[in-house]
Amino acid sequence: MKYFNHKLIGLAMMGIAVMACTDEYDCNLQIEKPEEVANSEYLASFDLLKSYINRDASSPFKFTANMSSTDFIKKEIGYSTILNNFDGIDIGGSFTPVSSLKEDGSYDFGGMQLVTDAAKEAGVTLYGGTLCSNQGQRAAYYNELIQPIIIPFVPEKGKTVICDFENDELGTAYGMTGGSQAVVENDPDGKSGKTLHVGTDDNKAAYSHPKFNVKLPEGRKLGDYVNLTIDMRIVNSDGIYGAGMRVFINGQEFNVGTNAQGLGCNPNTWNRGAIISLNSAKAPGFILPDELKGLTEFELAVGSASGGAQYFLDNIVMNYELPGTGITKIDFSKDALGTSYPMTNGNQAVIEDNPEGSGKVLHVGTAATPCSYSYPKFTVKLQNGRTLGDYTGLSLDMYLIDGKGGWGSGMRVMINGQEFNSGQGPFGFGCESNKWGRDKIYITFLKEGETAGGGKIAIPNSMKDLTEIELAVGSGSGEWHAYIDNVCLHWKADDTIIEKTPEEKKNLFTEELNKWIGGIVNAGGETVKVWNIIGEPLDKTMDSNTFNWGEYLGDVEYARTAVKLARDTAKVDLNLFISNTFNQQDEMDQKADEMVALVKSWEADNVTKIDGYNIVLHAVYSKDATVQKRNEEMITALFDKLAQTGKSVRVSDLSMMVENVDGNFIQTSKLTADERTAAANYMAFIMKEYRKAIASDKQYGISISSMTETSTGNKVCPWTSGYNRNGMYEGIVEGLK
Repeated sequence: MKYFNHKLIGLAMMGIAVMACTDEYDCNLQIEKPEEVANSEYLASFDLLKSYINRDASSPFKFTANMSSTDFIKKEIGYSTILNNFDGIDIGGSFTPVSSLKEDGSYDFGGMQLVTDAAKEAGVTLYGGTLCSNQGQRAAYYNELIQPIIIPFVPEKGKTVICDFENDELGTAYGMTGGSQAVVENDPDGKSGKTLHVGTDDNKAAYSHPKFNVKLPEGRKLGDYVNLTIDMRIVNSDGIYGAGMRVFINGQEFNVGTNAQGLGCNPNTWNRGAIISLNSAKAPGFILPDELKGLTEFELAVGSASGGAQYFLDNIVMNYELPGTGITKIDFSKDALGTSYPMTNGNQAVIEDNPEGSGKVLHVGTAATPCSYSYPKFTVKLQNGRTLGDYTGLSLDMYLIDGKGGWGSGMRVMINGQEFNSGQGPFGFGCESNKWGRDKIYITFLKEGETAGGGKIAIPNSMKDLTEIELAVGSGSGEWHAYIDNVCLHWKADDTIIEKTPEEKKNLFTEELNKWIGGIVNAGGETVKVWNIIGEPLDKTMDSNTFNWGEYLGDVEYARTAVKLARDTAKVDLNLFISNTFNQQDEMDQKADEMVALVKSWEADNVTKIDGYNIVLHAVYSKDATVQKRNEEMITALFDKLAQTGKSVRVSDLSMMVENVDGNFIQTSKLTADERTAAANYMAFIMKEYRKAIASDKQYGISISSMTETSTGNKVCPWTSGYNRNGMYEGIVEGLK
């Protein structure tokens, strides 16, 4: 089908027959100039575009063009072209939640108000754009709104008074670890009641310390305690120096690293609340051994290790703090040399001396037979009150013998026979050949469903309640040979996580949607009467600006909510359209079916009303005749399908491009006259098919994508970049008739 008037070709050829040219330069001028002039004169013979519209009295048809709100407000040549040739403008994506966002988190609707006022002044129709879409949203902000409230774990703290001597009779004696005596007496300063006097002027305590029988409160164990505090008053300088302060637990002696003076004591003066740490090697303190941490009853002794000590003690208190983190350690130091551990797939794992320094380590494999995907196994009882779900990771030190197993296929962890691959070998964690990799390997435990790899494994939900496990760990390699040490499982007390309920999320996002729809519709006032209420519902794009309203408001309810918000806000009756992009390669009739089905589901409540369909149409003329025939058939099928709905139909962002037989787009600067003619004819075809298929009173209009084309672009447009008419101008004229 040809719509072009081919007078243009005849006019272009007239210059050839005018005269015979003897001068090649003059001849070229005579050939080219008349053709250019003829072309311009022919296109200039057409009237303004909107004058060709066959306007039916019952039709709401409006012919518009896309233009940014800022360009329209400038009132330059594009503005005058709109006023002369079109019924109005479509500002399309000029305003989205992302582009309208202000620094304080609110929206700036000032731009919408300005273009609304400008359109009203010019007396043209203004199409406002999209009110609700999953695309172009403040996704990061919205997702932040529904983050759970996390109350960090706060360790429970408290104290247990071991002795304050107030309930003792004066003269009560306490046992000593050696000679001398410890007797309850009044405070020599007469201020703090009863105290314990250790040693006398005549019988000083020589490396002898008062003993106290301790029974901790129910539920507490020694490992819960972080320090010991005492009040101490040295008599004269008796024992202020000596060999240092000492603490004894069930007879096991601990040097706190400083003497009484370092603890803060001065002669004949009370040092109140001196602190001795139970979990720090830094003075004054010591590391409480694991084997003592479970004690609930024990004998405690504390004092100055001196050959001639005399002092008063009071207010002996132990302070506890339930830790937020901790470890369950596989301790090789308790094993005898030669002790063997079982392996998952043969070979051997034997306790040996550390090849670099003191201590015991586990030697895995041998030089002759390195391990082949075989790992030492350990039976592990987890921390009391903790389950595997509380554990956050596993760490170990590794010494790779000659680098064997350094790469492999990743460090492996086996729990009760189920194998997990961390996806990262020992070298990947930073270990080196023939050298201890201390604090290098840490395998993070993730929750089920989280992405493992890169040094992380996901623990299944089925294992999270385990309190005792069979653990195996090693390098997934065909020849792993190493020493390992300090195998530790790390746990963390759970923070309190308060999730928002589905109802809270729904209410929150209904309000957020209302902020946008209410604000933009209000800015459009009585001028903007047509909006795309739902934009691109069939778009499956997932990017940083994608937010699925249906996930929180309901797959059907989100659209109903948007419609209600828009109609409740508007000062005039609105026409609300569902809008979606149709590309030439789409199965257009199938896509139309999906749109129709969505609208039916939204309107099933007999309250929600969608007025029509807005088709964002990106057409392509193909030089492959078979493909082009199908293109035209798809256009016809699309409009026929939409006509059957009985709703209004609008075509927006209508663009035209040309592709060669290989399916590649041709730049406008490289298009031949015939290709431009074909593109214009196809544009006319689309517009006529729309006018033919859609009932007159349902034709809501057509909006072209761009008025002007660029030499590097692909869209064929009715004007050049300098606003001179192109061949596409005639195609649109034919389509409007």
